[in-house]
Amino acid sequence: MDKMKFNRGNPQEEGPKRIEKKKSRKWLVLGIIALAAVAVVGVSLLRDSTAFDGLRRSIIYARAEKDQWGCAQLYSYSSDRDSCYASLGGSLVCASNNTVVLLGEDGSVRYSADVQFKQAAVCTNGSVAVVYDIGGTSLYVLDSKGLVRTLTAQGEIIACTVNAKGALAITSSKTGYKAAVEVYDGNGEKVFAFHSSDRFLMTAAVSDDSQYLAAVTMGQQDGSFLSTAVLYRMDSDVAVADCTIPGGAVYDIGTVDGRFCLVGESGLTFLNTAGEITGSCDYEGTYLRRCSLAGDGMAVLVLGRYRSGTQAQLLTVDESGAVLGRLDIDRDVVSLSAAGKYVAVLYSDALVIYDRRLQEYARLTEISAVKQVLMRSDGSAVLVSAGGASLYLP
Repeated sequence: MDKMKFNRGNPQEEGPKRIEKKKSRKWLVLGIIALAAVAVVGVSLLRDSTAFDGLRRSIIYARAEKDQWGCAQLYSYSSDRDSCYASLGGSLVCASNNTVVLLGEDGSVRYSADVQFKQAAVCTNGSVAVVYDIGGTSLYVLDSKGLVRTLTAQGEIIACTVNAKGALAITSSKTGYKAAVEVYDGNGEKVFAFHSSDRFLMTAAVSDDSQYLAAVTMGQQDGSFLSTAVLYRMDSDVAVADCTIPGGAVYDIGTVDGRFCLVGESGLTFLNTAGEITGSCDYEGTYLRRCSLAGDGMAVLVLGRYRSGTQAQLLTVDESGAVLGRLDIDRDVVSLSAAGKYVAVLYSDALVIYDRRLQEYARLTEISAVKQVLMRSDGSAVLVSAGGASLYLP
């Protein structure tokens, strides 16, 4: 047989299967390296979630026109001295005694209404905002897209709070009673109401799970103001607990990590839904100047050695009353705002953003004409001026 016509081939040169295995192994190694890199990045982001927030901001606002300090001009409006503001899912609420306006980040007016308020006020949980008239009866509930609903209180509004699920607690005066509280759920349905004939009601708040209501009453004992917290279940008109709050008058109430937090004249008091005091933070003889309960798992305080002056301390406190961070400051605090794990402090000469332990996260020194800061949970902050607001993107 002719060997030139019949070639068995060279076994050393054949073996496509072996070559394919080498290629597969190469891609397998590259895949493992890629997965390892992703894992390293993931662990890094989990350990430092501020890095993830920064990455998210850089993606979302990649096309935003920013100045040299990282600020994007997003909102324009006309305002007066009594205007109040709230940051709402990327939109901005601007309310005065004459108008309620919701502005989008694209510059559009998403809602506008003419009003006749005695004193405009706003509260928010970050998802919805409630604009209401202190001394009047009107309330406007908005989300980031526009008006959700309007409500009318049964008496002149004293205070209003909103919980994480959008449940409202409206404290108002009512003829024949010293005060009343109405509770509306996130769908706008009235789910609870009670009236006080013997004690003045100052404010109230709904628990995070919307199952309990805590109302603050005010009285006097031995010539001093005495505050009491009365707790109710939403399915009963019988009080669960009646707890005297130490420290004199209570100015505000909210929740911190599932517990009611009462901001008093001389300290914070934390209550569980059984009406038991589970923690406290004494001001140690200093004066409360500012407070925010809007951050995640913390209350933020500005305490001064004197009623006025620049010497003060900035504190963050957890739900047990333990101090998370403490910082001595010697500058005027113009505005304080907290959201998520961030705390924004607007000083007279700079804006500084801190984490919950008061470690500095970002700083902006060009703040001329800024009168208020609104912290957002992604680490950005809205800088409010008289004729417009910009977004600071660290």
